[in-house]
Amino acid sequence: MSDETWLTQRERGAVWLVALTFRLAILIGRRAMRPLVALVALWYRVFDRRATRASKQWLERVHGRVPGYWEVYRHVRTFAQVTLDRVFLITDRFGGLTFGRTGHQLLAAQAASGRGAVLLGAHLGSFEAMRARGDEEELRIQIVGHFENARMINALLSRLDPGHTANVIHIGSDPVGVMATVKARVEAGDFVAILGDRTGLNERTTTARFFGAPARFPSGPFLLASLLQCPVYLVFGLYHEPNRYELSCEPFAERLDLPRADRAGALQAVVQRYAERLEHHCRLAPDNWFNFFDFWSSGEPTQAT
Repeated sequence: MSDETWLTQRERGAVWLVALTFRLAILIGRRAMRPLVALVALWYRVFDRRATRASKQWLERVHGRVPGYWEVYRHVRTFAQVTLDRVFLITDRFGGLTFGRTGHQLLAAQAASGRGAVLLGAHLGSFEAMRARGDEEELRIQIVGHFENARMINALLSRLDPGHTANVIHIGSDPVGVMATVKARVEAGDFVAILGDRTGLNERTTTARFFGAPARFPSGPFLLASLLQCPVYLVFGLYHEPNRYELSCEPFAERLDLPRADRAGALQAVVQRYAERLEHHCRLAPDNWFNFFDFWSSGEPTQAT
């Protein structure tokens, strides 16, 4: 599956069914919903060949062997649980969830300085968990990204928390306007969160080695960070059964410098460093990898200009 497919892929599942599931979750709570999550994950394990094929490829690459049937199921179930947990995190229903935190004092100190920063994450675990805990500490976090392939779920989540959309900056087709908005938010002392592991349509990419093979990463998040000239932190929220999120924050750069003399080389070095740290965190919780397509399918392309 090409990296273009994930963005144009239609959401699966009827709107009414997803909405009913979200409302039911609020009504009966997380613990009572876990058996339903298990059944939904089993359905996808049996019938969604595309997702299970991608899961098998990922787990084989991580573990160096062909995964068993139930290992793939556990991967899918983790995704289903983390997706449902967004309902509880957005609506501040943290009961039953526990959180471990590493490096959160870095964000507190950054916020106290009055300077904004870039929070660089990935489709690994739950960024919503990091954002929700940041809200508790009154950290102003703006999420930047592509949301074309998740309009249904995001619309439903916005109904649960209308204020949630105010913290989302959609990249869309106006990169200049987005850049101006992001720059203004950083200058106002906000944190700008962006995921660095999935490319958009016709987006410039940079190749880096990831789990022993070349993979394409979007250049945009790193170019954006270099233009903002502000600190960059890596942030992840890894889920561990049955109810724990391990939140981590680590410094990535005081600022990203991409000199004109060798911008391509400097960019490649930065993306490679990101890929290495991402691989480290992936190995801590492989079931938290939520890119259900062949991440390496494009081979080793030349870097776009």
